Parts: sequence; structure tokens; C-alpha cells
Amino acid sequence: MTAMSTSDVATFIEPGTSGGHRFVVGGLSILERVIRACGARGVRRVEVPCEPIDVARGGVAHGVDVVWLAPDALPDAGQPVVRGDEVAGVRVVDDASRRRAEWAVLRGLPKSHQGATDALINWRASLRITRALARTPLRPNHVTVAATVLGLIAWALALTDTALGLAGAGLLLQLHSILDSCDGELARLRYQFSRLGEWLDNVTDEIVDDGFAVCAGVVAGGPWLWLGVLGGARALAVTVQGVDTYRRTGSGNPYAFRYWFERVDATPAEVWDRASALYWLRALGRRDTYVFLWMLLCLAGQPAAIAAYAGALGGLTLALTAIHLAVQAGRRR
Repeated sequence: MTAMSTSDVATFIEPGTSGGHRFVVGGLSILERVIRACGARGVRRVEVPCEPIDVARGGVAHGVDVVWLAPDALPDAGQPVVRGDEVAGVRVVDDASRRRAEWAVLRGLPKSHQGATDALINWRASLRITRALARTPLRPNHVTVAATVLGLIAWALALTDTALGLAGAGLLLQLHSILDSCDGELARLRYQFSRLGEWLDNVTDEIVDDGFAVCAGVVAGGPWLWLGVLGGARALAVTVQGVDTYRRTGSGNPYAFRYWFERVDATPAEVWDRASALYWLRALGRRDTYVFLWMLLCLAGQPAAIAAYAGALGGLTLALTAIHLAVQAGRRR
């Protein structure tokens, strides 16, 4: 007889006696959050000894079959048991503990391989915005679209070729960068992942950034125009990288791309190891960092510097991607 795997055994979720499982954290009840976390770990079926609450349509939440038992039911011998009133190490019994649990969940949302500016500055705003968004019906893709609109308005303000317009453009671009964190945080917070969302997020970010580089070149004029255009041409390299990543992994995640000199199986956390001096150098090419620096340059009225920065970044990315393609072609021969 073949032994049953852990995922084949129903996990027993103990809701506790305080009613803490009904408290809402980040747009989901504690119990629904626990059920969805079980699903993310591969659990297929859970048993919950309490009155049914709305966790999902049809009794299925995040691929998990939910079975409601009598409130006095006990787990079977050896059955896996988890608490349904505890999240992020905080047992929820009242509103004070609910707030502590919510902030603990929020602090766990940033990615381990986030950029330097996100890690040092942006999270302080993004997590608070995400916390507010979680109380609304808005979905991550709605946030992505709203952020993209702000980015396009930033283009228009920059093209006014005024000090006030450029300053406003920089501030909107930075707000776009913060909201770019919020859509992913909201997706992780409410388990609202989608392949469309992944592609929409990455494509719109590239459009906003590369278009803004061209706008900076137009405003600066002269030779700076061509540097801005070179910065915008970075989209070609990013498109090639996206196709390469999709063929290799089936994902649209830009952090899954690996240059020829990197290990193909290296995790994003390994590539973006903060203990490495290379991390801080590479951070200059991450959007959270260059957008923040572009904002400062906008406030200082320096569109030429933005065009130069974008041009250097675009030229380097294009060159590295061209070498990568050549190396791949050589290996195939």
C-alpha cells in the first residue's frame, strides 16, 4: 500500500474560543488567511470545527476543499493541526492584537530581493497605502492601471518644459514607483495573483520609464535628445530578456532573467544579495533607485542629467543583452 502524502491528509484548523478567527486582517478574515496559507503550502483539504463563515464560493478557497465540522469536533490522532486565530505569530483575541497581526503580515510582504530604495525608503509609504487599499474592493490590476495613468501624466508635465512641470513630473513618477510596490503587496496580501497581473505590471513599468527617458531628452534638447532616445531603446533589450525568460521558465518575472555569466538556477535572493558590493552597483539599474534619483533631478531642474542617466543605463543594457544573445548562439553551435 502506498503511504499517503501530507497533502492527502485533511489539516485540522482549530479556531479557538475567542472568536479571533473572524477578525479581518488585510482584507481577509484570519481564518480565510490561514486556509489560503495552507493551500499555498500544498494542503488540499481542511476541516474546521465552527459555524461556516464566508471564505470562498463553493467551499473552495485557494484550491483547498473546506469541510465544516461541529464546533465540539476534535482532530484525529496524528492529524496535522494549525490555529485558525493566529497569523504571523500573533494570536488574535481583540482589536489591539488584530492591529499587531495586520502590521506583522504587512511587514512580511516586501520581497527578499527588493531594491535598495524600496528597502530603505519606499516601503514606509507603500505598506501603509496597501493597508488602506486592502479595505477597498480594488484589485492589484486596478492599482497597476492607476499607477500607469500617473506615469503618463508625468510625461505630460515634463513636456511642459517648465520648472514646476518638471518638479511635478518627478513627484508623480516617484508616486508611480511606490504604487508599483503596492500592486504586488496587495496581490500577496489577499492572494490575488494572476499571470495577467504579472505581465501588466512589468510591461507598464517599462513603458512609463522608457517614455519618461525620451521626454527628458526632448526637454533637454540637443545631444541629450539622443541619450534620452537611447534610454528609451532599453525597451528592446528588456523585451528580448522577457522572451528569453518566458521560454526558459514560462514566467514574465523580470527577476528570473539570467545573463550568460550568472547561474541559471540562482534565486533572486542570491542574485540580489545585499552582502555583495555588486548589489549596490546593480541597484543603480533597478527602477526603485533610478526613479528616486530621477525625481531628485527633476526637483533640481536637470532633465539633461536624467537623459544622460537613462542613456547610460539603456546603452549598457542593450550591450549586455547583445553579448548574451551572441554567447547563447555560440553555445547552440
